[in-house]
Amino acid sequence: VFYQLLKNLGGGTIRSVEGYTSETCWNPSEAPYPDACPFAMTDDFINGYVRASAETGWGVLVAINLAQNSAPWALQFGVRFAEAAKATPGSKLLGFEVGNEPDIYERNLLLGRTTVRAPGYSWQDLVKEWKPYVAAFRSNPATAEIPLVGPVFDQAGWTESKLGPFIDAVGAKNLGFVTVHHYASSRCGGRVVTIPDLLSEALNDAFVSKAKGWVEMVNSRGLDLVHGETNSVSCEGQKGVSDAFASSVWGLDWLFTNFNVGMRRMNFLANNSYYSPVFVTTAANPDNDEVIYLNFVAPLYYAMYTFSTQAQNRHILPASIKTEANIKAYAVRETATGPVTVFVINKDLKASGKVVVTPSARMGKGALLSVQAPALDSKVVSYGGVSFDNNTGLLTGSPRSTTVSADASGNYTIELPNASIAVLTLNP
Repeated sequence: VFYQLLKNLGGGTIRSVEGYTSETCWNPSEAPYPDACPFAMTDDFINGYVRASAETGWGVLVAINLAQNSAPWALQFGVRFAEAAKATPGSKLLGFEVGNEPDIYERNLLLGRTTVRAPGYSWQDLVKEWKPYVAAFRSNPATAEIPLVGPVFDQAGWTESKLGPFIDAVGAKNLGFVTVHHYASSRCGGRVVTIPDLLSEALNDAFVSKAKGWVEMVNSRGLDLVHGETNSVSCEGQKGVSDAFASSVWGLDWLFTNFNVGMRRMNFLANNSYYSPVFVTTAANPDNDEVIYLNFVAPLYYAMYTFSTQAQNRHILPASIKTEANIKAYAVRETATGPVTVFVINKDLKASGKVVVTPSARMGKGALLSVQAPALDSKVVSYGGVSFDNNTGLLTGSPRSTTVSADASGNYTIELPNASIAVLTLNP
């Protein structure tokens, strides 16, 4: 069922996270700090990822432990992963991502006991640690052609000032693409994030003002920037916000916002927390000793599904908005003469009513599909009148759309309820 939910979204990225693998060991006997490795990764760990890649069509971005291991140690793991992928038809390695948020290593703890790095750890120290990894992975035939990815800077760290210098010091030719992390908001340190906080345009504006500079910095060095980890609220999301329909309207807007600033791709972190697009739990099978995995589709998934089925890999068109309400609008087109799809995202806490869509050229009949919920804090979402079945990973039926015709002036008028997204497809 989980594989089906991935396949519904088209091609994507399965990313393993170094935040977890830094406390595991591929070969515990060779790890510098085996006491901080509570369990060993096995071939089953690797085979699970490459099988998922082959069966879903998603590529794998593999976390490489930088926190407490050496390049020779990590290379053993990389070679084994590369060999497993090569031996599994249909699987694809997108790259080896070295480390995870090293700019906050001196604040992060291994097993809650000791910091990953001592105070004073600098980006120059990171470069010194990276270079042996570059040499090791580039010199081995099994890993030489697989991109190395990084530096995986955290939003609170070195992204603004150290990203360019890091690329230059490591060498742009040694990087497949560049990754950074940024969450829209945070509840770390006991903060509370509300639905009005998450849907505030100030969050997007603050991100855009920074991210444009990141993208320009990376693109000027001939590389793409990937939003390697993001979601609504850092520190595992906010209950009643990250797991509510508010995350659907926020999520679709966030996808378009990242697209517009020039991110090449974007990874939502999913770790069974409030912000996970799919929540996975387990239950004991009463008939035997097996464990049953249960999948629950969360509201954020509907934003991802809407984007992947209606916008992904299409060209964006300019769209302007005339309203005082917190409404966002985007338009995309696959070809210069094909249908135009307009997205009207209602992020307002109260506003609802008629929306007039005015194309710059005459269009034919339109089809309106609605993604909506009873309220912004609701966990029940409808996509064209149907929802995803947690037991199959499929929609419970065919999404329904209504026909919308242009008036004499060429305008299209649609109803936009509160807590809703309108997807209007206009035929030529």
